[in-house]
Amino acid sequence: MQHNIPFKKHVLVCLNETCKCQGGDKVFEKLKARIKELNLKKTFRPSRVICLGLCGKGPNVVVWPEGTVYCGFSEDNVEDLIQKHLLNNEVLTDLLYKADIPS
Repeated sequence: MQHNIPFKKHVLVCLNETCKCQGGDKVFEKLKARIKELNLKKTFRPSRVICLGLCGKGPNVVVWPEGTVYCGFSEDNVEDLIQKHLLNNEVLTDLLYKADIPS
């Protein structure tokens, strides 16, 4: 499916109350700064979102349009997100959302 968007990818960072308390705002600010420093602003767009519906698993990040969902994200993961996922399409498997499996 082809999307008509002005950026190659959007990175949605949850800043709802729970994710913000878990450091979502710091993740967003570092991501925004690194994208600017690397001169990638015309290719990748970090965006704040109010809620991704995964409260308690955060901070949560979604790479759009493919819909890759990361949970438990931290500032320390920002560089890997940029270098591996955004620039080289390599998913960060250790941070991928995992649905709760009923016992």
